[in-house]
Amino acid sequence: MKEINLFENKINCCGCGACASICPKKAIKMKTDEYGFLFPEIDENQCVKCGICKSVCAYQEGMVKNEPLQVYAAVNKNKEQLLNSASGGVFSAIATQVLKNGGVVFGASLEFKNGHAIPHHIFIEDENEISKIQGSKYVQSSIDDTYIKSKQFLEEGRKVLFSGTPCQVAGLYGFLKRKYDNLITIDLICHGVPNAKFFDDYIQTETKKRNCNEIIGYSFRNKKKKGWGMNSCIEVKDFNNKIRKIYVPARLTSYFTLFLDGEIYRENCYECIYATKERISDLTIGDYWGIEKEHPELLGKNGYDEKKGISCILVNTKKGMDLCKKSLNLLDINESTFAKVSKRNGQLSSPSKKTDNRENILNNYSKYGYAEIEKWFKNKYRGKIIIHTIYNKIPRKLRMLLRQIMKG
Repeated sequence: MKEINLFENKINCCGCGACASICPKKAIKMKTDEYGFLFPEIDENQCVKCGICKSVCAYQEGMVKNEPLQVYAAVNKNKEQLLNSASGGVFSAIATQVLKNGGVVFGASLEFKNGHAIPHHIFIEDENEISKIQGSKYVQSSIDDTYIKSKQFLEEGRKVLFSGTPCQVAGLYGFLKRKYDNLITIDLICHGVPNAKFFDDYIQTETKKRNCNEIIGYSFRNKKKKGWGMNSCIEVKDFNNKIRKIYVPARLTSYFTLFLDGEIYRENCYECIYATKERISDLTIGDYWGIEKEHPELLGKNGYDEKKGISCILVNTKKGMDLCKKSLNLLDINESTFAKVSKRNGQLSSPSKKTDNRENILNNYSKYGYAEIEKWFKNKYRGKIIIHTIYNKIPRKLRMLLRQIMKG
C-alpha cells in the first residue's frame, strides 16, 4: 500500500493535531522540528493506510466560513474578570454563561511544571476555574486529547464551548466530521504562533536573568500595574521560596518583541487561510484597538475604560448571535462595524508578513540556543530598548496624550 504523506510543505500544516487525534491505530505523533514547531509524524509500522488522517485535515481540505453578521464593542460587567482578562473580558463572560448552564469550556492554559512552561488546551466545568484559560497566550498550545474529549461531551449532549486560534477550531471541525447543535466555537484574532519550545527556552533565560529558583507563572498581558496594553508579568520563586511578581513592558523582552514584529511564527502563519473577513467560528474576539478614535462616545460610560480594556466581537453565525443575547446580563455591548474594528486588527484582512530576519533567527536558535537570540536582540534593538525604557517611565495619561498628538 502507498505511504501516506500528510503534507507536501510546511506551509500546508498548522500543527492542530486533528490527524493524530483521529488515527484509529495511534500511529501519528506530534513531533518537534529543528526549530521546535510541532508536526505530525507517522509510524509506518503501525499505520494501516486507511487515509482517515488526510480526510480530517481542514487546513488542506478547506472549510465553510462566514462573513460577520454583526460587530460589537464589548466589556465584561464583572470587574474581577475584566481585570484578569487581556482586553474586555468577553471570553470570560461567555464562558461563565456556558458553565452556569451545565456546559463545558475548552481553552488554552499556560501551566508550569518544575520551572518549565507548558501551553496546552484543557477543559473546565466550574466557574472558579475560568482563570486557568483566561488571558492571551502568544504561543501555540498543544491540543493534546481535547478534540477527543470535546466529541465525548458532545455525544453526551453537553453544551461545549471550544476556543482557540482559527486553525485549532477548524481542526476540531475536521475531527468531528459533522455538525453539533450543542457546539459553540470562538476563535481569536490571531497574528501567528511561535512554538512552545522556543517560549520555554526564553523562560529558562529569564530564570537566570532574574536570579531565581524557578518561574512559576507568566501573564503575557497584565493590566494590574499599567492597565490595558502590552505589559507582561513574570511570577518567580526565589531561592528562599519567596514568591514575587515582576512587571515587564513587552518591548523590553526578546520573546515578546520578536512576537510583535512577526519574526518567529509557524511557516503556515504567513500564508494563513483564516486571516480574512470570513471567519471559521461562531464568534471571533479580540482587542478593540483604536476605540478612542472609532467610538469616543463610549469611553467613560458603562465600564468602557481604556485603562481596563475593551474587546471587539464578530458575530459570525446565528448560534453566535443567540449566545451573545443570552450573555447580555454579563456584557455591555454596543454596535460597531467591521471596517472600524479591522483598521487596527490587520489579521482580519490578511496574514502577517514574513520577515527577512525569520530564517536567521530560527537558524541561530537551532544551532546555538536561546542565549544567542537574547544576545542578538540586545544588539539589534539597543536603541529601541532605550526608547521604550524611557517611554514606559512616563505616566499612562501623559503617554496616551502624546500618542494622540503624534497620530494627529
